[in-house]
Amino acid sequence: GRGLSYVNTGAEDRLHDCRARNEVEAIMWHCYSKKSHAYHAAMNFYKASKSDRDAVVKFLRSI
Repeated sequence: GRGLSYVNTGAEDRLHDCRARNEVEAIMWHCYSKKSHAYHAAMNFYKASKSDRDAVVKFLRSI
């Protein structure tokens, strides 16, 4: 299962189709097109400071 994926491959496999290896990649996959529903949120994440991005990732890992 996905729980063992990180242990075996070092990749966390995020997103429904496992394209993203971690939370940051999962967020950034959502700004591939300006037509994406999450484009603006993903761009806000991209423009945020490193400490703010780290806080978002920490939150995501806590839920």
